[in-house]
Amino acid sequence: MEEMTTFHKAFDEVTENDLKLLIESGATEGLQLEFKETISNNISLVEEVVAFANTQGGDLFIGVKERDGTPVNVSGIDINPDQEILKYKQWVETNTDPALTNILYRHISLANGGHVIHIRVPRSWNGPHMVKNYKFMIRTASAKVPAGTSDIRRMMNVRDHFLEQYNRFRVQRIEKTLNVYKQETPLVLVHFLPTSAFDIESNYPLTETRNSINLSILGGSGYNQGINAHGLYYQSIGANGYRGHTQVFRSAIIEQVSNLSFNYRESYDEPRKEFFSATHFEDSLRESILNQLINYRELSMQDPFYIFVNIIGARGVIGSSYGASFISAPQSIDDDFLQLPEIMIDSHVNQDLERVILTIINYLWNAFGFVSKPEYG
Repeated sequence: MEEMTTFHKAFDEVTENDLKLLIESGATEGLQLEFKETISNNISLVEEVVAFANTQGGDLFIGVKERDGTPVNVSGIDINPDQEILKYKQWVETNTDPALTNILYRHISLANGGHVIHIRVPRSWNGPHMVKNYKFMIRTASAKVPAGTSDIRRMMNVRDHFLEQYNRFRVQRIEKTLNVYKQETPLVLVHFLPTSAFDIESNYPLTETRNSINLSILGGSGYNQGINAHGLYYQSIGANGYRGHTQVFRSAIIEQVSNLSFNYRESYDEPRKEFFSATHFEDSLRESILNQLINYRELSMQDPFYIFVNIIGARGVIGSSYGASFISAPQSIDDDFLQLPEIMIDSHVNQDLERVILTIINYLWNAFGFVSKPEYG
């Protein structure tokens, strides 16, 4: 029997009626659902949160009476909800290692004047997390339990396994871009990868939402999406050939390929040189990230996601900016396959996107021999 849960409903949209429906439907505590009538022990609460984070994430409701794991009454608690939430947040952040800072907290006001505290714990990809009492907790079908050695080893291997899967995927996509789409190098390949991208059950309703999905090319335009075997697709072909494509996979992976940030210059005195406009790419990446955040909201994709930036076939390319060319830069790109460090974005957390973009751009300028992004002239 499929577990009943509120976890896949938008966090701000869970109401008292949803809690009553769980009672009427005979729902029970499960892998992603836990009820507490009250909280008196801070470590007990932190263990619940850590267990969810170390497993598949989940919703914890405080103010719901349960009996043997089955909710029986949405009684609520008579407290100042804002003060209570602040207390819970401080408990969690000061008693977890690595600290869990992306937990969502809110209160649900009840018809009887009471409140239910709703805590949503996303699955963590920065674990395993330990409670400050030196316990690693995980979630089973209906309870939190201490993790065994094999559980801890598995959690530590999750990120490495994810990167291995991505590396295989990336090789396949590069081969298709070069050999099937016949896109010439140099090019930029950007992947937006949800942390659930390689889960077997990860399958988003792309065709149903296709009219609201933005498929513009990185650094360009284009919104007339087509449908292919992988999901939604758009390609750009200009006067000089293939310029790039955007593919949204059913797993919510978003791939963007583009050569629009590259250009050539030549003079009578020097042979033709190829330049990479870092300012154009920076603007393009900023716009793309904002577009993908909107796309993921349209798809109800709530997982954190990685951004991988790859620059292919760019050995010898020189960096440039609007208004000033760094022809005398310390160096050109010296690698035909330049992979910039991955960045994770958690849409549940108010992140400074400019800082994310600057991190990527600084690594790019490192490839041109600069310590960090130079001031554009």
